[in-house]
Amino acid sequence: MDRYKPESDTAMNETTVTLPIFPLPVFLLPEGVTKLRIFEPRYLKMMSIASSNQGFVIWLNDTSINADDKGENMQWGSWVDIINFDQGDDGILEIDVKCKSLVVINSVEQDNDNLHFGDVSYIKHWSDMSTDKATSELSTSLESIFAQNEALNALYPEKLFNDSHWVLARWLEILPIELGVKNDFVVNHNFQKAKLFVESIIFS
Repeated sequence: MDRYKPESDTAMNETTVTLPIFPLPVFLLPEGVTKLRIFEPRYLKMMSIASSNQGFVIWLNDTSINADDKGENMQWGSWVDIINFDQGDDGILEIDVKCKSLVVINSVEQDNDNLHFGDVSYIKHWSDMSTDKATSELSTSLESIFAQNEALNALYPEKLFNDSHWVLARWLEILPIELGVKNDFVVNHNFQKAKLFVESIIFS
C-alpha cells in the first residue's frame, strides 16, 4: 500500500487552474474522503497526471440534478487529492481521495483519450471553515454511525466530532437522499438551512 503526499496547495489561491475532471455521481464536501475504483484507461491516465500535479476534480454528475440547475454558474465539483493507493482483491486499482475545496467548473474540454479537463476556480463554502462548536445530537449520532461502519470509519483516521461544520458536511455526504437535493446545499450554501434539513431527517 503506497501513501501519496499531495503537492502544495498554493494553486488554491489562484484565480483559475486547469485540472482533470472525473464526472461521477459522488457528493463530497471539503475534508470529506471517499474510495474510488479506477479501471478505464483514460482514468488510469488521469491518476498519473493527478498524482504528479495538483489532484483532480470530481464533477457531480447525476440525472436527479435538474437540467435548469446545470447552467454555467451551477457547474461545480470537489477538488480532491489522492491520499492512498491500493489494489482490490480483483486487481482493480483503488484510491482514497480527500476533498480540499469546492470549485466552479468554468469550462470543460476533452482530449484525444476522452479525458475531461476543466478550468476551475475556488468556491468559498461553509464546509471549508472549521469551528469548535458542535451540535451534540448530530455529533453523537454521527459518531455512532462511524462506530457501526468499519469501512467509513477507516477512511477517517482523524474525526472532528467537535466541529459542527465537519459533522454537518459528513451527514450531507452519507444521507441516502437524491444528489439533486444535496446539490442545492452547494448552489445555495447556507449552513443553518443545511443543519435544519439534516435534523429534520435524522430526528423526525
